[in-house]
Amino acid sequence: MKKYFVLALALTFALIVVACAPAPTPTPLPKPTAAPTAAPKPVEIQFWTSQSQTQDTALKALAAKFKEQNPNITVVVTYQGSYSDAFKKITAAIAAGSPPDIAIGYPNTIANYVKSEAVIALDDLMKDSQIGFNDADMKDIFPSFIDKYPLFGNKVYSLAFMRSMQVMIYNGDMLKQAGFAKPPETYEDFMKVCTALAKPELPCYELAGSGDASGFASMVFSRGGDLLSEDFKAVLFDQKAGLDSMNFLGELFAKKYAIMQAKAYQDQTDFAIGKCIFGFSSTAGLPYYATAIKDGGGKVTNWGIAPYPRTTKDPVLNVYGPSTAIFKTTPEKQRAAFLWLKFLMSKDANADWVKAAGYFPARQSTKDALADYFKTNPLYAQAYEWLKYGRSEPQFTAAWEPIRNAIGDAMVAVGNGKATPEQALKDAAKKANDAIKAAQ
Repeated sequence: MKKYFVLALALTFALIVVACAPAPTPTPLPKPTAAPTAAPKPVEIQFWTSQSQTQDTALKALAAKFKEQNPNITVVVTYQGSYSDAFKKITAAIAAGSPPDIAIGYPNTIANYVKSEAVIALDDLMKDSQIGFNDADMKDIFPSFIDKYPLFGNKVYSLAFMRSMQVMIYNGDMLKQAGFAKPPETYEDFMKVCTALAKPELPCYELAGSGDASGFASMVFSRGGDLLSEDFKAVLFDQKAGLDSMNFLGELFAKKYAIMQAKAYQDQTDFAIGKCIFGFSSTAGLPYYATAIKDGGGKVTNWGIAPYPRTTKDPVLNVYGPSTAIFKTTPEKQRAAFLWLKFLMSKDANADWVKAAGYFPARQSTKDALADYFKTNPLYAQAYEWLKYGRSEPQFTAAWEPIRNAIGDAMVAVGNGKATPEQALKDAAKKANDAIKAAQ
């Protein structure tokens, strides 16, 4: 009996020990394997442009570089003719329901796309935490390259990766021979040069057959005036600065100091062979002047650029140019198109574009990548320093294109002697007011 009691006591003690022992750690179950992340689907975007020849080649080279960084995105660069031709094609494509994914155009034509709800506002993409611009980007990008449209909620509907500037081109040898040490800084000085040098076979100025609305804008700006009100709803170019500009043009023609161009870009050819004292052009046109001078047999050896004559204390230069808009397609294509546009505005890609096309870059930091280009293109470097004096035409309204046409027609009417400066400007202002009403 004692034997069984000891055995029972031992069993009881063992049970107590087991009960007091810590519970064994359970063997963990294997973690579920995460589903593999799907590779981004390939996206092809159609990029329609009005950039031809060397510029078309440069954009296609940039598209290839972009694909190296973004293997799933293919950018198809397609030249669609002049800006007017491209606008017609894009308008037809919108009507057919097959617009490009992204396209270059002047803001006034892009305003037409906005009005027809064919393009997207870029504000959200610009702020996107994954693909948008950060604070450093926004500080680096020139504000004038971010296009806000006052008639459409002041939203950003286009961005620019290039701008140009309207400048005066002068024959330094002719000025020196006539005793002028520098290009004219005022309109009175310009007239003095013309009085001293101009002849029937040597005009001071040649006006294009379609007029020169950007040149007129430059004259108005350099006289302290405006073209339209800030809300784009009122004409201002028919006020004093505009009338003084048109009267100046009328005086040049009345005194035989100015002529109408025989054909498009005749001013480049005539300037290059010493048959015109001044030229007025976008800085994007300077390479064409340089080529014409090179082909002109060395008749012009000393030439340069300067701001337009002015009545203001500081120069005021018309800085303008095409922008890029993204069309309503699919979210994937819209994001891919924005990435492409952001790439074009990046420091190194923008520098490559500047070297090929001669435009001004979107970022301040791009200047660092252009040191060698500045050395070999001193006129470009000179104009770059004038960006701080830049103003833009009122491009962000669909009314601006017909207004430009009205201004051009007025200049031609004055040049041909078909209207007085006052009447021509009055007619242009009426057409402009009609265009403004139609755009609202």
